[in-house]
Amino acid sequence: MTNWLGRRKVPRYPIILPVRHHVAGSDRPRSGTGWSRDLSEAGGCLELPERFEAATVLGLSLRGDLGRISLEATVVWTCEGRKPGAILHGVCFRPLSTRERDALHGLLIRKRMVWQGVIRVPIDLPVTCLLRGQGRPPFHGRTENASRGGLLLRLPVVCGVGTALEVTLRTPDGPLGAEGTIVRVEPRSAQVPGIPVAHGLQFTSISPAAQMGLSRVLADAP
Repeated sequence: MTNWLGRRKVPRYPIILPVRHHVAGSDRPRSGTGWSRDLSEAGGCLELPERFEAATVLGLSLRGDLGRISLEATVVWTCEGRKPGAILHGVCFRPLSTRERDALHGLLIRKRMVWQGVIRVPIDLPVTCLLRGQGRPPFHGRTENASRGGLLLRLPVVCGVGTALEVTLRTPDGPLGAEGTIVRVEPRSAQVPGIPVAHGLQFTSISPAAQMGLSRVLADAP
C-alpha cells in the first residue's frame, strides 16, 4: 500500500458520493453500493461493504450532484476501515472515454476547492420527524437533497438551530432511521407563507446498515 501511495502522480480530493458497483464481465453480475472517500482523475478510494481482491475489475456508477459517471476500475489494494462493515478499496480507473474523462474532470474542478466535497444528491422523499426528548407528536416533511452527512429538509414548522431530531426516511427500499441536529434554517426574509421551510440537518447518529441503505437510495436516485 505504501508503494502505491508513493506512485501517485495526480492529486486526490476528499469527495464523498454514493457509488454503485459490480464485477465487470461477470456472468452473474452482483451489484452493490458504497461511498467514495477520495477521487482523482486516475483513481480513488472506495468504502464498500464487501471485499474485492486486488486485480478485480469493477464497473462503477458514481452519483454526483449533476448526474452519473459510469466507468471501470481495477482494485489495487484493500484494508479494513474504522467503521464496522466498511472495507476500503484503492482503485485505478481503466482508460476513460472522452465523455467519461470530461465528466470526471468537471466534478473534480467543481469540488476540489472544498475542504470536504460531500456531494448532495437531489432527491424528494417523505420524512417523519420527531423532536427528541420533548414528548411532542411527530410531524412530516420532505427531503430536497441528501448526502452521507445529512439532509436538506422542507418542514411545515420552523425548528431552530441546535434542535435535535429523530428522522425516518420513507424510501422505496423501506424506512431508514437516523438522528441529527438542525445546523441551519432558511432566513426569515426568504420564507414564504404556505411553503415548507428549508432546514439543514447534520447526522449525529446513523447505523452502518442505514448508511449503506442511504448510499443505495442515492445511487439509484433519478
